[in-house]
Amino acid sequence: MQRHLAMRAAALAVVGLATTAQAGDLAALCAAIRPAYVFIAGGSGVVVRPDGLMLTNDHVLEDRRAFDVRIGDGRSCKARVLGRDEVGDLAVLKIDVPEGEPLPHLPLGDSAAVRVGDEVVAVGNPFALGVIDQAPTFTLGIVSAVHHAQGTYTECIVTDAELNPGNSGGPLVNMAGEVVGINGQISTRFGLRSNTGLGFAISARQIAIWLPLLEQAGGGVVNHASLAGLRFESRDRERPESVVVQEVAEGSPAAAAGFAAGDTILAIDGAGVANGHRLAGLIGIYPSGQEVAVRIRRDGAEQDLRATLTAPQRCRTGIDFERPRGGDLLPVVEAVEAGSSAEAAGLKPGDVIVAFAGRRLEFSSRDERRAFDRGLRTGISVGDVVSLTVRRLQGGESTELDLRLVAR
Repeated sequence: MQRHLAMRAAALAVVGLATTAQAGDLAALCAAIRPAYVFIAGGSGVVVRPDGLMLTNDHVLEDRRAFDVRIGDGRSCKARVLGRDEVGDLAVLKIDVPEGEPLPHLPLGDSAAVRVGDEVVAVGNPFALGVIDQAPTFTLGIVSAVHHAQGTYTECIVTDAELNPGNSGGPLVNMAGEVVGINGQISTRFGLRSNTGLGFAISARQIAIWLPLLEQAGGGVVNHASLAGLRFESRDRERPESVVVQEVAEGSPAAAAGFAAGDTILAIDGAGVANGHRLAGLIGIYPSGQEVAVRIRRDGAEQDLRATLTAPQRCRTGIDFERPRGGDLLPVVEAVEAGSSAEAAGLKPGDVIVAFAGRRLEFSSRDERRAFDRGLRTGISVGDVVSLTVRRLQGGESTELDLRLVAR
C-alpha cells in the first residue's frame, strides 16, 4: 500500500497537484469495508445487502450447500447456498440473521464506470492469514484492464492489487466503498500458486445480471447462454473493430433472429464488438433466455436485431481419433459415425486436422491434444458452425481441404 501511495503522490506532483488521499483516508476506507467481509471455507465473501445476502466464488463452495461463516465484525453465523453459476464462478448465499438485525454490507458499484488506472482495494484471506488475527487482509492496486476474458471469466476486471489463494470470493472495492468485482483468479507462472502481478475479478455488471436468477435458484445451478448458429471472422476492412458473419445455420437461434451471411456485427446491447473474442465474451455474461439487441451493418446501412440467447445443448459430433504416435500430435480421424455431423461435413478416416476455426493447430503436450479431442467430440453445441481444414491423401498426393461442420 505504501508503494502505491508514494507512486500516486509522485504522479500528482508531476502535474503540480497536491495529494489529498492520505494514508488515513485508506485506513478509514478499510475500516468501513471490514464489517461486510465474510470468511467462508478457507476463502472469502462479501455481504451486499443488509438482509445477509452475500457473494463468493462458486469454486470456494466445492460441493457443500451450508456453511458456518464468520463476518468481519467478529460474529459467527450459518449460511446456505441460494444459487450457483458454475461457468461464471459465482455463488449467492444467505446468512441467517435474526429479522430486524441488518448486517453491515457494501453496495454493488457500476463496473461500467471503472477506468484503467482507477485505484481499487482487494479484500481477502490469503494463505489463511485471517485465521491468525481474525481479520481480513487488504491490498491496494489499480485497475490494469477492463472487459477482459480469462478462461470462463468473460467480462472481468484485471488488477495489480495482489491476490493469492484465500482471496477467492472476496470483493474488489473502489475508493467510494462499492463492490466493482468479485476476485476469483490469479496469473501464475511455473506452477506456483501465488500472484505474479495480475488478478482477475468478475465484474459488478455481470453480477447484477445474474443476481436475481441466483437468488431464486433454490440452491441449484443456473445456465449460461449462447447465440448458436453463427460462423464469423474478425475481418472488416471498413470497420476493423467488428466481426463479419460468414454463415448462419438453418433453423438455428441465429437464423431466427434474422442474421444473414455478410452481416457485420458492431455491438451487443450497446457494447462495441472489437473482435470475435470480445463478441463471445459479451454473449457469455448473459443467462439463457436473455434477449439482446445486436447492432449490425447490412448493405451499407445499420440496423438492430433482437436475438434470444439459449442454453448450449452439447452434442456428439461423431468423430473418433487415433491415439497420438511419436512426436506428431495433430489429430488423426480414426472413425466417423454414420449419420453424424462429422459425416455430413465430409470428414473421413485418415484425415489429419491441421486447422480449427481458422487457426493452425499446434500442441505442446499430449494433454493439450486430448483436451482438443474431447472438445471436438462432445464440446460443440447444437447449431454451432465450425470450420476445419484437413490434410487428406488423394491419388497418392497430400491435399488440404476446407470443411464446415454444423453440429446437430
